[in-house]
Amino acid sequence: MFGYVKVNSAELKVKEYEFYRGTYCGLCRAMGKCTGQCSRMTLNYDFVFLALVRLAIAPEKIEFKQRRCLVHPLKKRNSMEKNSVLSYCAGASSILNYQKVIDDLQDEKGFKRLKARLVLPFVAHARKRALKRQPELAALDASVAEVLKELAAEEKSDSVSVDVPANCFGRLLGEIMSFGFEGSDARVAYELGKNIGAWIYIADAMDDMREDAQKGRYNPFLRLYGGRLPTEEELTSVSYAIKNHLYGAEAAVDLIDTEYEPVKNIIQNIIYLGITERTDGIIKEHITEKSGKENAND
Repeated sequence: MFGYVKVNSAELKVKEYEFYRGTYCGLCRAMGKCTGQCSRMTLNYDFVFLALVRLAIAPEKIEFKQRRCLVHPLKKRNSMEKNSVLSYCAGASSILNYQKVIDDLQDEKGFKRLKARLVLPFVAHARKRALKRQPELAALDASVAEVLKELAAEEKSDSVSVDVPANCFGRLLGEIMSFGFEGSDARVAYELGKNIGAWIYIADAMDDMREDAQKGRYNPFLRLYGGRLPTEEELTSVSYAIKNHLYGAEAAVDLIDTEYEPVKNIIQNIIYLGITERTDGIIKEHITEKSGKENAND
C-alpha cells in the first residue's frame, strides 16, 4: 500500500499516541520474525491501521515492552509484543508486496520494471516465509493476485472511470481486512477496508497526477479529463467525491464494539481527522501549484 493512512497526532492523547507508535514498532518486529529482516523496510502506516482494526474487531491480549532497535539504539521505545494480529498483518503485507511486484514486472517499463526485478527476490522470500508459517494465507494470496489482475486489466482499458479501478482496489483491501473473520465481523471489516482502499487508490492517483502527465503514465484522472490536469473547480468537486468513500468507512467504524478504548479512539482519529487532513492537503497542493504556474505565466 502507499502509507497514506495516518493519524492526526496533535489530536491524540499521549497514551493513545504511545499505543499507536508501539503498534508500529511491534508490527515492525513481527515482520522481522515472520517474513525476514528485509521485509521490515516495506512497513508503512496503512498496515498499522489494518492491525488496529483487527485488534478492535477480534480482541486479544495486548502487551507492550520497552525495547531498543537499530533505528532507535539509544533509547528504549514502547513495542507491542507479538500476537496473532501482528503475525497476520506481517504475512498479509508480504503477500501484497509480492503480488504488486509481480504486477509491476508485467505492466511497467523502464526504471519501475528494473526496480521490481531487483526487489523480487526479497519480496518472494518474505512471501514464502509467510506462507510456510501461516499456510491458511494461501487463499488470501490467490485472492490478492486475482484482484490485482482485474485492476491491471481495468487500467489498460479505455474506460474514463475513476471509481471502477478505485473500487477494485477497495475490494482488495476489504479482502485483506476481513480475511479469517465471519458473520458481522467480516462484513464490518470488509466495508471499512473497501472504502478506505478506494480512498487510498484515489488519493494516490491525485498525488501522482502531475508526474504521470509528464511521464505519460496511466492515471485515471488524466484519462477522465482528456489528458490534462483538472481545474481548481474540478479538483474541489473531486474532493467531495473522495469524501463520499469516507462516509462508508465512518459508518463501519461506528459498528465496531471494542473493549480497547485507545484502539477505537485512534481509528476514529485516523478516519475523521488524519485521512481528511491528507485529502485536503493533496487538493491544496495541486491548487497552489496550479495557481503559482498561472501567476508566473501572467
